[in-house]
Amino acid sequence: MGYTLKFVTELPDPLGFEALMREYYQVMIDKLVNAGGPLHSATELAADTMAHMDDLTPPNGRSLLATLDDGTLVGCGVIRKIRPDAAEFKRMYVRRDAQGLGLGRQLFEMRIAEARNMGCKLIYADTITGNTAMLSMYEKYGFRYIPRYSENANPPELDPYLVYLEHQIL
Repeated sequence: MGYTLKFVTELPDPLGFEALMREYYQVMIDKLVNAGGPLHSATELAADTMAHMDDLTPPNGRSLLATLDDGTLVGCGVIRKIRPDAAEFKRMYVRRDAQGLGLGRQLFEMRIAEARNMGCKLIYADTITGNTAMLSMYEKYGFRYIPRYSENANPPELDPYLVYLEHQIL
């Protein structure tokens, strides 16, 4: 199964991306609820992402899409610039049927390189407590645990269920 990873300036298939975001959010909501957090709507969260795509595409951010050779969207990862010297990693997701191909690692590494190209010295991230797959990835790439960073857009009431991380780009 061949695939392509590409940073895009606009979404080639907005409806397909919104469907991918609904899947992503449902997975995250399930993790949040399992951690004791509140229930949210995947549909509403995906719609909010779509309404704020300007934050996730140039010049404010970057969206990296993973597609199969037939054009099927199977993964993504975004960068949101939060300061001139810092970016935030958001919404990394690989559909279950495309896992095991190395897409997650490539989405992660390509976003680090792109953040560097954007002039960033620091990368921030958050994930749900107990999201062992993402926490392992962050740890593997040298992210360190920190208190909540001021530019984080999540509501403060989610703090008990989130882990905040920082990485200095070398």
